[in-house]
Amino acid sequence: MDSSALLSRVDELPRLPKAISELLEAVNSDNISTKEVSAKVAQDPLISARVLRLANSAHFGRSREVGSIDEAVVRLGMQTLRTLVIASAVIGAVPKVEGIDIAKFWGETFEKALYAQELAKRSGVAPDEVFTCGILHKIGDLLIATIEPELSHQIIAAVEAGGSQQELETKLLGFDSPSVGALLAKSWKFTPDLVAGIEYQRVPTKATPESKFASMMFLADIIFQYWDDDRDHESFTCWFATQANDAGVIRMDMDGLADKLEDLRGKGIEMGKQLA
Repeated sequence: MDSSALLSRVDELPRLPKAISELLEAVNSDNISTKEVSAKVAQDPLISARVLRLANSAHFGRSREVGSIDEAVVRLGMQTLRTLVIASAVIGAVPKVEGIDIAKFWGETFEKALYAQELAKRSGVAPDEVFTCGILHKIGDLLIATIEPELSHQIIAAVEAGGSQQELETKLLGFDSPSVGALLAKSWKFTPDLVAGIEYQRVPTKATPESKFASMMFLADIIFQYWDDDRDHESFTCWFATQANDAGVIRMDMDGLADKLEDLRGKGIEMGKQLA
């Protein structure tokens, strides 16, 4: 990858609006109260609406809908609310791109984020941070489509025909989607762990130091791509253990994993449709 080619386009990356940046800084503070978070979120009607839709989604929802940010805080807890605020802010900050089905894009993104979050819980990795990484992990695709729309369309068509996205991006652009996504996450002041998770999601074993976030994203993508309805749970466990080993994951609780992933299946797709 030619890093100079990527860095030369950095001014074309989207900037977080000041109000959104301040909101993210506030919700990530350990010294802020739930009441203060509710008040901050409520100041932005679009983010408030997205947070409430997520709180009432199939993954987070319960039998009774919540109708206010205060209720969402009580239902979800502070950490989950922070995660949803971040997700909502990111979705609002990135423009829709011509030629990309944005509902499909965010649906697949949330689906993988939920898988990665579950894997993180079983691997001793911070699950909510991994979920945030999942929300951002494909952001580079949208940025490439914004910066180089014609080349992006060529890459999408070639991948659908069986080509390698990594090879095509490197050849045609001089950089790849995870690298530009990581650059954006860094410019938005996300943590080094999260940035590494995005940058090395396709090749987690190349991260130095090791990136457990990248391993979670790599495995979530494997599950999404190669889910087999005909594979029984025992076969899935054996297959997935091999994938985890290849991703550099030393320890993961596999007990009931297939059942849990089956329960999660489709919920991220639905969340994305509600937000796009």
